[in-house]
Amino acid sequence: MLARVALRALRPQRVGLSLLRTSSEKNPLIEKEGSNGIRCLSTRPISPHVKIYKFPIAALSSITNRVTGCLLSVGCAGVGLAAIAIDCDIPALVEVVKTSAPMVMPVAKICVAFPLTYHYLAGVRHLIWDYTLKGLDIKSMEMSSYALFGSSAAISVALAFVSF
Repeated sequence: MLARVALRALRPQRVGLSLLRTSSEKNPLIEKEGSNGIRCLSTRPISPHVKIYKFPIAALSSITNRVTGCLLSVGCAGVGLAAIAIDCDIPALVEVVKTSAPMVMPVAKICVAFPLTYHYLAGVRHLIWDYTLKGLDIKSMEMSSYALFGSSAAISVALAFVSF
């Protein structure tokens, strides 16, 4: 008898759908709360969803840095593979787009300039943080994140209307 009790104690508890059962089998976790499985699950608090959670600006800055890095990698690889696979001259292709649809060029330049400037300036900010250990408090990180977003947007717009 004692061995049977010990084996039951060592047996892993069932979780997941077993809590939803309404059969006559008793679950010690539910019995302690004195409710059935469905009520037990419905009264538990849920974590906040991404849509209602307001991310701190420093977190948004970090996410944007990672996304711009991925976009730059995919963009460079895509242009390189297109140049190899299609055997086309990329500068000639850009000139064709300039002459056929001149209104597309500022938008295309912003789409390239923003990830490039943002990722570069965020890298500079991280180098400053690494070498000086200054600006790592919450207020300084918020201010530098706002400055990073603003300066990247301003430089991107300025680069979009520059003609080479």
